[in-house]
Amino acid sequence: MKPKQRGFSLLEVLVAFTILALSLGVLMQIFSGSLRNADISRDQAQAVVLAQSLLASAGVETPLPNGQGAGTLDNRFHWTLVATPMQLEALAGETSALTPQSSLELWEVSARVTWGGGNDAPERDFTLTTLRVQVPPTP
Repeated sequence: MKPKQRGFSLLEVLVAFTILALSLGVLMQIFSGSLRNADISRDQAQAVVLAQSLLASAGVETPLPNGQGAGTLDNRFHWTLVATPMQLEALAGETSALTPQSSLELWEVSARVTWGGGNDAPERDFTLTTLRVQVPPTP
C-alpha cells in the first residue's frame, strides 16, 4: 500500500510563485501609475492657484502695466502675466456702460503658468484670462 502524500509538489509551488510574481508586477504598475497621476493633478492644482493669485493681484496691488511681467515659483512653475488695454471703440456697437468718453479703462489680463518638461515628462501649461476695469491715473 502506497502512503498518502502530504504537502505540495515542487511544480505546484513554482506555479503558485509565478502567479504571485505576475500579480505583484501588475499591482506595482497600477500603483506607480496612480502616483504619477496624483503628481500631475497636484502640479495642475498648484498652477491654477498661482494663475488665480496673479489675476487677483493684477491691478489691485499695483497698477496694470502695459506689457508683460514674468517670474518663477519654487524653480518649477514659470509664469507670465500679460496686460493689454482694450479699445473701447470696439464695444461701441454693444449696449455698454463703457463708452469711449468713459473715465474707465478696460484691460485684458492673461496669466500663463508652465511647468514640467523634464525626465520624459511633457511641458504643461495653464492659462487664465480676465478683464479688469481700472480708473486711469490722473496727471
